[in-house]
Amino acid sequence: MKLQARHIFFLKITAIVLLSLVGAWLFLKQLLFSSILLLLLIVAFAVSLYYDRKKMIGRMEQMISSIRHADFSSHFVHHGSGDELSRLSQEMNEALDAFRSHAHDAMRDEAETQAWQKLISVLTHEIMNSITPIISLSETLSEKELSDEVDVENYRIMKRAMDTIHRRSKGLLSFVENYRKLTRLPQPTIQPIAIQPMLQSLRQLMASSGIAFDYEVYPEQLILKADKAMVEQLLLNLLKNAHEASAASSEPRIEVRAEKLGSEIHISVSDNGHGIAPEAIEKIFIPFYSTKSNGSGIGLTLCRQIALRHKGKIVVKSDNKGSKFTVVFPE
Repeated sequence: MKLQARHIFFLKITAIVLLSLVGAWLFLKQLLFSSILLLLLIVAFAVSLYYDRKKMIGRMEQMISSIRHADFSSHFVHHGSGDELSRLSQEMNEALDAFRSHAHDAMRDEAETQAWQKLISVLTHEIMNSITPIISLSETLSEKELSDEVDVENYRIMKRAMDTIHRRSKGLLSFVENYRKLTRLPQPTIQPIAIQPMLQSLRQLMASSGIAFDYEVYPEQLILKADKAMVEQLLLNLLKNAHEASAASSEPRIEVRAEKLGSEIHISVSDNGHGIAPEAIEKIFIPFYSTKSNGSGIGLTLCRQIALRHKGKIVVKSDNKGSKFTVVFPE
């Protein structure tokens, strides 16, 4: 049966110790030639140990260098022998696979967000350039007084048309301003946030809008390092969505839970509404997409961008018993 690397290591150490004792005894007996031979054998074992450790350190340095330079395409060969190097290689391959998956997801989310931001920025810029002169002109024409030469009926029709243009342009301007929020989201100002007092304040604030929820924080003194205004905006959006989703239930219930899991802090908002259709789950974070007839389609997109700004993410689970949105923040 093939010996594992750690067993070989201990055998070599044992051999060095025993040979050293025997060599010392031979030296005391004045058997110098035999002592020198044993000394050479000890040196050979020591050099062998040195190269074994050097091999392992070199492998680890290669692995660390690959990760440092974001080279997640590398693969470390292991022979399945069960020794230290093979197990280390296997574990590093598994870790790199996890890194690849997380890096791919993060880069995809970031690229998608940047693409939408650029598109929205271009669209809103062009629309604003077109709407502004229309609003100005319609206001001027609407305020212009009737002269004696103008036919009253034609003027009345024109003024009504100008009023309609002005009203619709103002509505479109307000519509565009909502989407401009997606491109104006600032970088977060990180500060320690005591989650329990924040949720207590949010519950008092939402009560004025008829939205009630229960919350639980574990541990009670849990601290989140994030931008407080952004986190509150994110939770307000999720709570409003949960309220609308559970409004049709006989006993509407909204629950918020904040907890520390490993090196992450999870804040979830759950409702007992009708849930989200499976075909809509993949689309709900896309700008402009909404499952509500009067929805703007930016609420969840804004939530996702806030999470990404904090190097976190937002995930959703939903069935016919309700939905659960979970925001994951790094500690």
